[in-house]
Amino acid sequence: MNKKLYKLMNWADIEEIIYSECDHPDDLLGPHKSGNSTLVQAYFPGALSVSIKWTEANGPSLITPMEIADDDGYFAVLLPEKNVKNYTYKVTYEGEGIENKNVFVGDPYRHSGIIKENDIKKFTEGKLFNADEIFGAHVMEHDGEMGVHFALWAPGAMRVSVVGDFNGFDGRVYQMKRVFDSVFELFIPGNYENCKYQYEIKLKGDIILKKNDPYASRFEDGVSVISEKSNFKWSDKAYLAKKKKLNDMIIYEVSYDRFSSNAKQIKKDIATLVNEIKDQGFTSVLLNPIALSDVKERICTNFFEVNPYICYENNLKMIVNSLHEEGISVIFKWMPSGFGLSDAGLKMFDGTYLYEHANPKQGLSADGKKGLFQYGRGEVISFLMSNGLYLLREYHADGICVSGVATMLYLDYGKAPGQWVPNIYGNNENLEAVLFIRSFIKQAKSVRNCILVMAEDSSTHQGMTVSQDENGIGFDYKWNEGFIGEYFDYISHDPIERGSIQNKLTDELVYSYAEKFILPLTDELLVKNGGLLDLFPGNEVQRMASLRLSIAYSYLHPGYKLVSENFNKSCENLCAALNKLYTSENALCNENDNPESFEWLSNLNREGCYVSFVRKTDDPEDMLVCVCNFAGIEQTITTGVPYEGKYKEVLNTDSAAFSGSGIVNGIIKKAVDTQSDGRAQSISIKLAPLSLSVLKFIPYTETELAKVIEERIRRNTPIKKSKKTSSGAKKAGDSKGANKK
Repeated sequence: MNKKLYKLMNWADIEEIIYSECDHPDDLLGPHKSGNSTLVQAYFPGALSVSIKWTEANGPSLITPMEIADDDGYFAVLLPEKNVKNYTYKVTYEGEGIENKNVFVGDPYRHSGIIKENDIKKFTEGKLFNADEIFGAHVMEHDGEMGVHFALWAPGAMRVSVVGDFNGFDGRVYQMKRVFDSVFELFIPGNYENCKYQYEIKLKGDIILKKNDPYASRFEDGVSVISEKSNFKWSDKAYLAKKKKLNDMIIYEVSYDRFSSNAKQIKKDIATLVNEIKDQGFTSVLLNPIALSDVKERICTNFFEVNPYICYENNLKMIVNSLHEEGISVIFKWMPSGFGLSDAGLKMFDGTYLYEHANPKQGLSADGKKGLFQYGRGEVISFLMSNGLYLLREYHADGICVSGVATMLYLDYGKAPGQWVPNIYGNNENLEAVLFIRSFIKQAKSVRNCILVMAEDSSTHQGMTVSQDENGIGFDYKWNEGFIGEYFDYISHDPIERGSIQNKLTDELVYSYAEKFILPLTDELLVKNGGLLDLFPGNEVQRMASLRLSIAYSYLHPGYKLVSENFNKSCENLCAALNKLYTSENALCNENDNPESFEWLSNLNREGCYVSFVRKTDDPEDMLVCVCNFAGIEQTITTGVPYEGKYKEVLNTDSAAFSGSGIVNGIIKKAVDTQSDGRAQSISIKLAPLSLSVLKFIPYTETELAKVIEERIRRNTPIKKSKKTSSGAKKAGDSKGANKK
């Protein structure tokens, strides 16, 4: 090495780079002015030689060999040019055969930084709601070159490197630049779309961590992948501009595993789903889960990744766009309640507790399978807020269903005394999580004011669907898991045991109007039971009858409807009929939030194991009478009714059309003057075992009413016979007798 070049070298800092402990590699590597010349330094571990291809000002392209400064692969050259612009390296490595291997690469360290201080300030304050656009790996043009910009939050790291299949996953090659104390960034020139990558994080004590990118939207073989820019063209502008009608919302829950990752096949899968939804009469779709997750444990591992069942993001966009074109709204399930504890994930990301609390009583779930977020840390809030809003912005979702809300709201969720840390007021409410949820809902509404935010919540926390203006949490809807849990506990018992636990069936009306509820007939009911029909006792015929009864019972209770594809496919005809009934009857679809719309007729008949109730509006002609036989035997049930008039059966779960035995009530029932259930009038209907009947009230016409009144008068009022008629009859009788005599 020539003396002039030798004197310019900072050997102490070079050693820091060679030992890969440098968080400011751009201070040495890349171009640096030196008088009227430019000193260029590069580090390519294991390289035999390096040349630099550059262009003189207004001159030809030149290839200049670089001098080796350290045998480990550190090279330098002094170029006789003050302002060296674009250049590339020709790096020669020892080949496997006779010839050496040449690689041409750009220089990451000649590029200026991209991240702005104001963005990091907002990130730290929990106000950077597009953090996914700042952090992660983004293909872009920068300083006249195409490449990938990498950015990572890792304040506890000594050094961070981008490693991937483009550099042999060698952490010495692309050491990142620390900016604003806690963030690392690096722009690497070149075409690296679809390449695998990770971050190698070096800690004190020579501890090395390999971590996936928290903001990566794609993974393969357990590592992050640099996604290509989406070129999808949306055609749902008209749909998004249209105001949605929500009172007849019926949600169809589908899983991603029904879609193929094959481009041609997924189009057929989408068409099948659209036809299924339209034929059945559903209005909305819940896609579950949106990210790579352990559904059983409700744990998300890769928050920005599209579920790998449908491969890449354009497939998801195609699904949403196709549904929107048919007027079908789309809801994503989102899991911000915690994260998986994989070594390459968020757990102790930079050797410190970044995303979770340091105290395991706060940072781990009760079973130790899930890390719990620090909802009071600004950077974590920015990460989660950006993730939820990303789903709405990038994929045009109409709603978000927040999963695992109870885990977020309660510090002691599932934990015994001594296993959790109280808040500053000494109670179990997670105040930071409440603030985060409220903030997210507010920001979600700013994306599109008709966006729905739902809570998949099993807690008894008050005010979940109360507006934030009234000091509530602000969800649009909450899943009524209490109703579902109590009902399926009841129906899972043998019919002869149900009388003693009838309160499980009836007590839920105490809180049915406390919130705006969705009744979820969801696949999560199946997790602990094995299969759908395993929820019910008895033989196959009895279990199918119980399934039909359960679906119908849910539809007839107050609350918006959610049905999983497994429930629907087991009873397609019934679900289609229920959807039609639900959307056509004001007493069902327009009165879900009105406590006056539901009234028990009979809910105390434990021996008969049946209940009856009405759904109604202010208009008597909207009234429906529902009679449910939970017994294992056929019964003729007499139930009181509110009005005199006719009652026509409009749905029976035992109908042959729904694969039942066909015991239905084809004749219109007239209320009779027989007291029952505290009512002056009643009707009697025949019900098969484990079945339900819905009867529509039909008022009498004036002619029918006059006839009913006449019949009642004749039946209940004695009519005095005429004396003249009686006397004449007697004489006639006497005369006949005399003649005979």
